[in-house]
Amino acid sequence: MRLSLLTILFFVSLVTQAKPQNNMVDRLTINGYYFGKNLVVINPLNGDRFAVESVEVNGAQTSDEINSSVFEIDFSALALNQGDPVSVSINYYVGAENPVVFNPEALEAASNFSFKTSYLEKKTEKLAWTIAGSPGTEVFEVEQYRWEKWVRVGTVNAKDSTSLNTYSCKITPHFGKNLFRVKLVDPKGNIAYSAPVKLQSKTPEVMLLKTTVETQIEFSGETLYQIYDEKGSRLLNGTGSIVDVSSLAAGKYWVNYDNKTELIKKK
Repeated sequence: MRLSLLTILFFVSLVTQAKPQNNMVDRLTINGYYFGKNLVVINPLNGDRFAVESVEVNGAQTSDEINSSVFEIDFSALALNQGDPVSVSINYYVGAENPVVFNPEALEAASNFSFKTSYLEKKTEKLAWTIAGSPGTEVFEVEQYRWEKWVRVGTVNAKDSTSLNTYSCKITPHFGKNLFRVKLVDPKGNIAYSAPVKLQSKTPEVMLLKTTVETQIEFSGETLYQIYDEKGSRLLNGTGSIVDVSSLAAGKYWVNYDNKTELIKKK
């Protein structure tokens, strides 16, 4: 059977004009915590359909109206509590433009976080604290006031709670009056501090045995220490009763230890 030239041109026109849609689906995932705010999604039009195919929150598909150039993921309809962990999956058709979450910071951790109490567990010699909200995946920094500044003396992972919203860290007090606190920096750079905890310690006072040394510094007991040159650059730090300073050049150095600071001379 012979086809007319007009029929052939008609079929060629159909093939040329047809634009099959890409049915490949990819996934955009955002994890965080629910703080009472919805996510806003910019949903581009690729061809004759919007990019987003479906939305899942914590593994369950939502009923959000996604056939729009901009839509909200409505967490209030999902029976979530403040501080609950949230994992959002946006499934979309791969195309010229992909969907974008306009306000991912709405799920950022620590935006509803606060310290409630901080106290000393005398039997265990630990600093303990309780929190409200969720600290996310950040790290608590335990600080002690020494040498006229706050010094980090320990860290605790936010996941390592001893019980619900309660944390603790072993501390080593110096001689006399001690002051401790806990610090947390959230993803936005905001800093939160616990109330300081005071401790009057009966720990024996540590002394520097010699102020002129050759290869090592000796203390009368184990202590946290820092060694600075005369320009204020920290060269050595750690915990111990003997410090190897053989690598340091001859000269004068400031030594922070126990709750005091002294100047030494190295030959």
